[in-house]
Amino acid sequence: MTSLVDILPHVTPFAAILARVAGLFLFTPILSSVLLPIPVRAMVVVMLTAALYPMADVSQLLDARLDVMELAPLMATESLIGLSLGLLASVPLMLVQVAGVVMGQQMGLSLGQAFNPALDIEAENIGQFLFFMGIASFLAMGGLEIVFSALVTTFTLVPAGAFALNEAPLDVLTGLLESGMDLALRVSLPVLAIIFVETVAVGVLMKTVPGLNILSFGFPIRILAGLAAFIAGLTMISVALENEITVALDAMQDWAWSLAR
Repeated sequence: MTSLVDILPHVTPFAAILARVAGLFLFTPILSSVLLPIPVRAMVVVMLTAALYPMADVSQLLDARLDVMELAPLMATESLIGLSLGLLASVPLMLVQVAGVVMGQQMGLSLGQAFNPALDIEAENIGQFLFFMGIASFLAMGGLEIVFSALVTTFTLVPAGAFALNEAPLDVLTGLLESGMDLALRVSLPVLAIIFVETVAVGVLMKTVPGLNILSFGFPIRILAGLAAFIAGLTMISVALENEITVALDAMQDWAWSLAR
């Protein structure tokens, strides 16, 4: 019969594995959503930890003291691995929503903000639409499976307690942010160009017809022109978004494998 003395040496390594898995639930699309109740997320984290613990290399922590002052920095460092994986995977979805926010504000849709339950914030309608389109693409491409696969890879390459802060993916994150901003510009520029042309045309029309009521005439035209350009470019936006998600997932996997070096 297993006694408490036999279990105690495994408490610290189990907590380290738990922290690494829990970090994944901070930024990963779907997993970090407030729509997923906290008790459910906690239960999933514990179940995944129990499943991964037998395959993880915890030899460095079996003799570690069960001390809060030592356990806290260990868990913070371990959670950084899962957090990094989730953050890298979520960058394209965050930035495509930025593109939607820019388009919505320029079209004058900022007055009709809606609550985004996935992020627990208010968001532009177009930004929210693009975000959920990105979520659908992420799931259809097997994004969650790839993220979990990368997490499992880290357990085979990085023993519990062996991760160093200088291995954080800052360069990878910077590259993804640059690429994601490029995506946001490519997604929003057609709509911004149409709105610019509409603004110039309405300005010229106002000079030509001074009595024209710009609020009753120009505002609806701006919304209709922007929405028409947005709908016309949805196919190209979807392709660009899928390509960016692929780049982000590949970068995440490459970083996970680079931890072996």
